[in-house]
Parts: sequence; structure tokens; C-alpha cells
Amino acid sequence: MNNLKGVLRLTTTMFLFVGLVGIWMGGCQTQEQKVERLIRQLQDQDPNVRGNAAITLGSIGSGTKDAVPVLIQVLQDQDTEGFVRENAAITLGEIGARDAVHTLIQTLQNDQDAEVRKGAALALGSIGVRDTVPALIQASKDQEWRVRGSAAYALGRIGTPEAIRAVEDVVSALVQILKDQDSDVRANVAEALGMVGEMLYLP
Repeated sequence: MNNLKGVLRLTTTMFLFVGLVGIWMGGCQTQEQKVERLIRQLQDQDPNVRGNAAITLGSIGSGTKDAVPVLIQVLQDQDTEGFVRENAAITLGEIGARDAVHTLIQTLQNDQDAEVRKGAALALGSIGVRDTVPALIQASKDQEWRVRGSAAYALGRIGTPEAIRAVEDVVSALVQILKDQDSDVRANVAEALGMVGEMLYLP
């Protein structure tokens, strides 16, 4: 019996040691290794893994330039789930991927998924290229208020006089939606207006 207890203690200790070593090795990964792992995960069969990988790359920021080509590929893949493509778009903005501006504009203008268009608008606002203002003004008249709100937020971030004039028009239209009978719509519109207002009026 004592021998059995000793074996169990030894086995438990070995499992704990292996687990701690695994955690230590994971913590010792360089940023480059983490980015490489996340890029591989962007091609995972599980959409949740792909979506989380895109979000994590965005949180790392400008150090993930190597992920841009794969993120663009994910964004353009119409067979990929909408929320994954939206996350890819937003991440391109957080990275500041100027190479993706053309793709983001095309997505904003042509994609059938409103959430993906919304993500493209936010990304263009994050990148902040003034040449994107005409496309964002066009998007500020999108049939979906979510896209209009995101386009207004992006225009506010860019901040040219032309962009600000467009934002004022969008805000007027969004205020009208506050009368919607759906409380969720009213709450989301109020949040969008708050984001735009914060961008425009805070010093």
C-alpha cells in the first residue's frame, strides 16, 4: 500500500512538473513566435479559433504586420463566417495596415454582410488615411444604421472638414432612429451616438 501511495505521489508530481514546464515554455515565447502561432490559427477549421486569433493579433497591434496578408485573405473569403471576417477587418485597422486600405474600401462598398461592412468602416477610421473619406461618406448613407454609425465614427477620427460635415448629417439621421420601437435598436444607436460624440467633442 505504501508503495502504491509513493507511486501515486511521484506520478502526481511528474504531471505537475510537466504542466509547469509547459506554462513556463508558453510564457517564454517571443512575440514573433506568438504571431506565427496566431497566423496559423487564422487558418484553423474552427471559426471560433480563427475569430479569437484575429482579435488577439489586433491586441498586439503594429507588431503583427506579417499577419496582414492572411488577414486580407480571411476578409475576402466569402465562405468564412461573418464574425471572423469582421474581426479580421477590425484587426487590420488596429495593426494600421495601409496595405489593406484598398481591400477595406472594396469590402465597405460591396460586401453583403452589414457587420463586415461595419468592421471595414471602423478599420479605415483606425488607419486614418484621408483618401478614404469619400468611401466613408458613401458608407454613411448605408441602408444599415450600424454601418452608418461606424462610418460616422471613422469620419470623426479622420477629422477633415469634409468628414465632419458628413458626420453631422449621420448624427441627425441616427437621432431619428432613437424613436424606434425596438429597445435594443435604441440602445445600440445611443451607444453609436455616444462614440461619435466622444470622438468629435472631447479635447
